[in-house]
Amino acid sequence: MSPHELLPHPRMTTLANGIRVVTQSVAAMQSAAIGIRIDSSTRNEPADMGGASHFIEHLLFKGTEQRSADRIMEGFDALGARVNAYTSQEEVFYYATSLASAVPDTFEILADLFANSILPPREVEKERGVVLQEISMNQDNPGRFVYHRFHRGFWQGHPLGTPVLGTPESIRSIHRDRLMDHKRAHYLAGATIVSAAGNVDHDRIVALSERYLNSLPVGTLPASKPAEGWRPVTAEHVHHPRPMEQTQFYLGYPLPPAGNRHRNSLAVLNQILGCGMSSRLFREVRERRSLAYSVYSSMSSYSDSGGLLIYAGTTPERAGEAVDVCHGELMRFCHETVNEEVMESAKQQILSKRLMALDDCEIQARRISNTTSILGEPEPLGPSLAEVAAVSSADVQRMAHELFAAVVPRVESVGPGDGPRLPR
Repeated sequence: MSPHELLPHPRMTTLANGIRVVTQSVAAMQSAAIGIRIDSSTRNEPADMGGASHFIEHLLFKGTEQRSADRIMEGFDALGARVNAYTSQEEVFYYATSLASAVPDTFEILADLFANSILPPREVEKERGVVLQEISMNQDNPGRFVYHRFHRGFWQGHPLGTPVLGTPESIRSIHRDRLMDHKRAHYLAGATIVSAAGNVDHDRIVALSERYLNSLPVGTLPASKPAEGWRPVTAEHVHHPRPMEQTQFYLGYPLPPAGNRHRNSLAVLNQILGCGMSSRLFREVRERRSLAYSVYSSMSSYSDSGGLLIYAGTTPERAGEAVDVCHGELMRFCHETVNEEVMESAKQQILSKRLMALDDCEIQARRISNTTSILGEPEPLGPSLAEVAAVSSADVQRMAHELFAAVVPRVESVGPGDGPRLPR
């Protein structure tokens, strides 16, 4: 028997109303995580409702027909549970981690706020101020500021380019009644995924989902689409002047959508390029040239688009050099074969990270939820690791040449002066 066959295998059940319930059981764990994901978010917002999904995420914790905001948090605390939520361009995810024995009671509170929140008018006005402060905080932080501006520019003309937090103007103008209407129209059973990982029983989670989420309206909501022929905005540099010590920048390269046939080769390339202290970017940009303290690469993957991002912060005088070096390190993949020692090290790092993440039930609840949304069912870890292990250096070079060889990236920067130019 292969070691990968001994790994936990996720299960999925679709309820009569369309809710998908996915679990991954590890009986030896003391803890469990439960999450409720709605596959509708920023990209589904009308133009005058920018930031509504994130605003609603905040407000769901502020009271239901049965519980006040204080009772919600006191309920989680009494169970020793940790609760949180996040909003991205395509989903909102509410989740809690608790002892396995507390899962039924934890899920009951989580499901209550998800299905039955009343968005109390007084709390709407109070939380409006909190969201406006969050927007201001992101404006004041150069790294966050340039990331959000890059995202809006790269996905300009696409629903993904809408700011998750909205704008001060949109948040100030959204009335509670419109937030309630938006939630009723978007929090649909067919767009909901319940995920649980850790010491959980699949049939028990199914029964709890049927009991606590049966009031959700039936239906699904397709994501809004860009105009036909849309492409990410590349070969463009935008600089945001700001008096500061560094110039911080992002380079962006288009990628196929999440779940694409290159995803395992891309994971290996990204690991070698910009993840960790043995990566090409770290060694060349930081260790050899002393251009930056922080430099890395990452991938943003969505249902119909994606991007490879490179970030660095450097002195204004050397920003152009840093852009050239970062771009050059990616272009090496198009023309050079990665040696086998580097390939095996990268694959081992990916394998180790994914296996060690099995000890974190919160990460696993998120992972099986994400893969269910992207692939239609939760992705078993064993086959996924086997596919990564099978990636060859030739696969990486072919993929890199196909995706990146002819691309001039988008460069978005913040700092003094005029900023760096496009790479040469």
